[in-house]
Amino acid sequence: MHSPPMSMPYRPHVLKAPRPTRLLLEVVAIVLVVVTSGVGVATALAGAVLGPDEVILPILDELPDGTIVSSTCGNPIVYDDGRPFGPVDVVLDPGHGGPESGSVGANGLTERDLNLMVAFHTQLALEDLGYTVALTRRRDTHMPIRQRAAIANALTPLAFVSIHHNGGATRRSDTPGTETFHQVDDPESTRLAGILFEEIQSAFSPYWVPWVRTVHQGVSTRLREPRAETYGILRMTPDLTSVITEGLYLSNPPEAQLLALPQIQELEGRVIAAGIHRFLTTQDPGSGFKPEFFDPHTTGTGTARGCVDSEITPPAGISTGFTAKEHEDLVATARQLGKSTDWLLRFGVHTLEFLSELPGAAAITPLAAADRPDAYGPVAETVAWNQAEQAVLVRMADAYGITRTQVQKLGAVLMVFLAGLEDQPVTQNDPAATQDDATAVPDDAD
Repeated sequence: MHSPPMSMPYRPHVLKAPRPTRLLLEVVAIVLVVVTSGVGVATALAGAVLGPDEVILPILDELPDGTIVSSTCGNPIVYDDGRPFGPVDVVLDPGHGGPESGSVGANGLTERDLNLMVAFHTQLALEDLGYTVALTRRRDTHMPIRQRAAIANALTPLAFVSIHHNGGATRRSDTPGTETFHQVDDPESTRLAGILFEEIQSAFSPYWVPWVRTVHQGVSTRLREPRAETYGILRMTPDLTSVITEGLYLSNPPEAQLLALPQIQELEGRVIAAGIHRFLTTQDPGSGFKPEFFDPHTTGTGTARGCVDSEITPPAGISTGFTAKEHEDLVATARQLGKSTDWLLRFGVHTLEFLSELPGAAAITPLAAADRPDAYGPVAETVAWNQAEQAVLVRMADAYGITRTQVQKLGAVLMVFLAGLEDQPVTQNDPAATQDDATAVPDDAD
């Protein structure tokens, strides 16, 4: 009797479907999409650390074999050299950054740069008042909205303010077209937005400028169905007091000229700080309130599309040992799939994770000592895992209660097992065979 090519302690129940080769290819295709999409879906759970250049990295998991954080692009990565950071009193979010310039003035001033300068001045003014402050970005960085929200959630501030400047209005106005947006049905967010509107509006009103505005001048909330905030930065921070400020219209040339002046940028930063201080130390209600309105349309910015993380954790080389027969089966499986053994080892671990996250999948429990794969055979394969792939490796190793080397072997065992299902004979009592026989058309049919 021909014995299985490799010992197989792991038996996922989801593999009981017919046509194993077809199932294998579908699983491979789905996992490839999940692994390579880089959509930035990390959600902070346990504080944050400071990375290189004071980049704030929300902690996702602290495991015995490594700390997993959310990268600048919002992807889970392994990073063990961070310094604990937070909580803080106030988080400021300078909107846009990197390839997302935001509004651009006729004088060439970009919103991404202006937002950052105003945020720096706001931070200095708040620190002079004794507050601890963090910025979601401190340089021209591409950072998706989901990551900005993750940073704020991780730092649990008393106030979270996303600083922006507007574009698009053409209607002339006798007063600045300042807009602030608050969270839906949140009295404290509404109060903060009203106070910030008062501070910004009163600071700019003395200047003689041909202002522009829209009907949304003032304080409001912009909604989409089913009655949720259109702006992700507000929607993704439901447990915080969060507000967006849109100070003046950068698209209006006279306002762009005013905003280019360093003293005006400092003024705006100081009045935003004053508004936050008023919110935290008084019960002032604010003013300028407008009815909520439904407008689900957005510019499409703030996603992780095209976001590329810098490498802050070097690749880790993980070696796994096989017996000669096991390695022969590994090479044969890789050849069957048209891939390298390196790819097969890496992909096996990703497939373990994918199967564990399927709806209805049983929770992974640590393997008993007798079921742990022997990963120290005489034929070694070494795989270099980048910082994002290491996050999957570390999580699977922790879930199964084994080492990185062993989980790499377990993934290989799974892939060889899946490929080996094709060699299993189909019997007449197999429901798939019965169905195929019933629907088959004889060669001599009319």
